[in-house]
Amino acid sequence: MNAPAPTSPEGLWDRRILALAVPAFLSSAVPLVHRWVDMAWLKELGTEATAALSLAAISTWFYMALGVLIGIGLTALVARYVGAGKEAGARYVASQGMRWGVGVGLLGAAIGWVGAPLLFHVAQADPGVDAQGMPYVRIYWGTGALTMVQFAGDAIFRGHGNTRTPMRIAVTALTLNVALDPLFIFGWGPVPALGVAGAATATATATAFAAFLHLRALRSARYLDRARPADELLRFTPSTPLGQPAAFGLDPAVLKRVVRVGVPAALASVLFNGITLVLMRCAQESGGSAAQAGLGVGYSGEGIAYVMGLGWSAAASALVGQRLGAGRPDEAHQYAWRAAWQCAVLSGIWGVALFVFDEPLATLFAREADAVGYGAQYYRIVAFCLMPQAVELVLTGAFGGAGLTVPPMVIAMVFSLARVPLAYFAAFTLEMGPAGIFVVIAATAVVRGLVTAAWFQRGTWKTREV
Repeated sequence: MNAPAPTSPEGLWDRRILALAVPAFLSSAVPLVHRWVDMAWLKELGTEATAALSLAAISTWFYMALGVLIGIGLTALVARYVGAGKEAGARYVASQGMRWGVGVGLLGAAIGWVGAPLLFHVAQADPGVDAQGMPYVRIYWGTGALTMVQFAGDAIFRGHGNTRTPMRIAVTALTLNVALDPLFIFGWGPVPALGVAGAATATATATAFAAFLHLRALRSARYLDRARPADELLRFTPSTPLGQPAAFGLDPAVLKRVVRVGVPAALASVLFNGITLVLMRCAQESGGSAAQAGLGVGYSGEGIAYVMGLGWSAAASALVGQRLGAGRPDEAHQYAWRAAWQCAVLSGIWGVALFVFDEPLATLFAREADAVGYGAQYYRIVAFCLMPQAVELVLTGAFGGAGLTVPPMVIAMVFSLARVPLAYFAAFTLEMGPAGIFVVIAATAVVRGLVTAAWFQRGTWKTREV
């Protein structure tokens, strides 16, 4: 990958990176733990409930693409203003980002309600899976505005180099979600048993509480200000787009700048999730509901490495944005690579754990032997791709911090699209069954990591304007 070795006095385990990455990792892990807890309870209801949650979880990944649209662009903008010492500009774009985020969340609520049946149709889910999973999707997407408050709040705090506050809020919400899960899933007293929909109800309640905590913390830190500052505090170069608040106090120029950074990453996320849905269909065709549930089990266990990548990606994004704002691109380059190496080492350790403890880990998320077997098989195969996957995730965050998200989008789209024909070829032509799908997922993740690293080394991101 031609990656430079760490050169700072801190060495590989740079404490500034760790101070940002570890809380961001814990915060990013909360949605995964939400799903773990849901799966642990719902496995008692059988394979159909597990498969329903696995498919519904993919819909939440689609929703996260909307979060990426606002979050990546907002982090890049806030970090650049903070690095340049333009705090008034940071507060204004943060306030605008929050307002636009709520609007996107309301739109997402409508999309989720209408589009829920399509999700299960594309995956060719069994009728029982469809009936149990659709209410989950509609409840989750229905709370979209509250979820977007969390995405925007996380982005604003990251831009200021603060990942501890979002972590504390996320852990608090998780605790509430864990307490409410069995109540709404199985019922108690006057509360009816809602099954899979109960898991969504618990998450929606916790999301509302987290949104309230985010807004309170942002106001307490004085990170939001609706008052527009002078042009010189908003402009980086003569070409910086500037505007004025219009309807509902929304400034279209800020949205334009946020979207310019966020759209490529959001499109890549949407495509990736769509391809994952097709792979779920391929799993169902080649191994039935057990293979579909097993793939969901596999994603749940692999998720530790993924959210680890998100944590270190957040650190790289903030540090790169701040260093570029301060006019120090070489330091930004070093921070990005040190974060990538740290995450790769830690992801490799988790890969060993997946390989060695494959079946016991799969048993945490499924009860039926066939689903457990497919999940364990997935762990053994993907264990070898987690280190290059970590490099891809972290450097994608570094690209985002620089405001250059097209290269990661191109890489993600090319290799995500390649997964579909390759998976069907491996599963049916080569007669590998679901194992062929798992091999394709792992192999394409390795190549994506290598290509992302090579593109990042070109250094074109160092001169990107936001």
